[in-house]
Amino acid sequence: MVELLQAFWDAREKIVKITGAFLVLGLLIALFSPEEYTAEATLMPESQEQGLGGKAGSLLSQYGGMLGISPSDLSGGQTGSIPPQLYPKIAESLPYQLELMHTPVYFASYDTTAGVHEFYTEIYSPSIFGYIKEYTIGLPGKMADIFSEKKRDMRTLPKKISRDSVLSITEAQMETVKILRDQLLVSVDQETGVLNFSVTLPDANAAAEVSQLGISLLKEQVKAYRTQKTRQNLAFVQQQVDSAKKRFNVIQQKLAEFRDSNLNLATAKAQSREQELQSQYDLAFNLYNSLSQQLEQAKLELQKDTPVLSVLQPVSVPLEDNTSGLLILIVSGMLGFLVALGYLLAHKWWKNFYLD
Repeated sequence: MVELLQAFWDAREKIVKITGAFLVLGLLIALFSPEEYTAEATLMPESQEQGLGGKAGSLLSQYGGMLGISPSDLSGGQTGSIPPQLYPKIAESLPYQLELMHTPVYFASYDTTAGVHEFYTEIYSPSIFGYIKEYTIGLPGKMADIFSEKKRDMRTLPKKISRDSVLSITEAQMETVKILRDQLLVSVDQETGVLNFSVTLPDANAAAEVSQLGISLLKEQVKAYRTQKTRQNLAFVQQQVDSAKKRFNVIQQKLAEFRDSNLNLATAKAQSREQELQSQYDLAFNLYNSLSQQLEQAKLELQKDTPVLSVLQPVSVPLEDNTSGLLILIVSGMLGFLVALGYLLAHKWWKNFYLD
């Protein structure tokens, strides 16, 4: 042990040089590493059980009799909830990514308002190579054409697409989509089902704002996904109610006009006509009343099927950069010291092996 310590002491200059070289490398990394800030939030998806519950259930229990709707009419099907594992898939989908990356936010460090797509393609230079490319004048014609074509290609990236459409995008357009996918993370705690939502950007204010927008968009898309069939049913019933109401109003008007012009109903023909109009009126009224009840039922179904994504920990503007310059220097110094010791040990072992 004493011999080993003596060997380290004799090679102290070499240890200092190797450690110093790693410190210089760490300093360069700290200087040229881009600042990144992470804004986080914690979300809790609603846990829904079979049957009718929540606000829709209480409303139905209170007013269902007046509407002619029984709670049992709505409890036969399975409502279910969206599995928590589906939320990250929605956040990774192209429709979600495209809409979020084109929503303008304020980048305080750059004093500009832009979408994430525009920021990364037009404003941000992520490394020293980006600065070299930005300030290089007189690129060869072919290279300039490549960068220009790529820039135009990036601008044509669609801002919003339907999930039912077929999307064709180029490899260059996928670059910023991949950037946002790497910067936005939605993870699920398998035991509790709690969602962790985080966004990492070079600007603290923008990271918080994109996180807030991302959560709102996630809520909207989950709601649209979960209530699609119910909303279609509601729209159909509403159309039928409007049609039945018009038919009822026409029959009601005819019956009123007939009675006004035949006050005495002296003839059998007039009485027969009144009975015919009354029958049409009763049929139109019953149909309109029945469809109105179905409309209220469809509204309650929509309320029941609408998922709730509660915020447990709200988004806040991050105060510190993810990477600390001091931490990088400490780690690089320790790594350099360990590398120097390892080199000396290997060198000593190599000499002893061949000398013996």
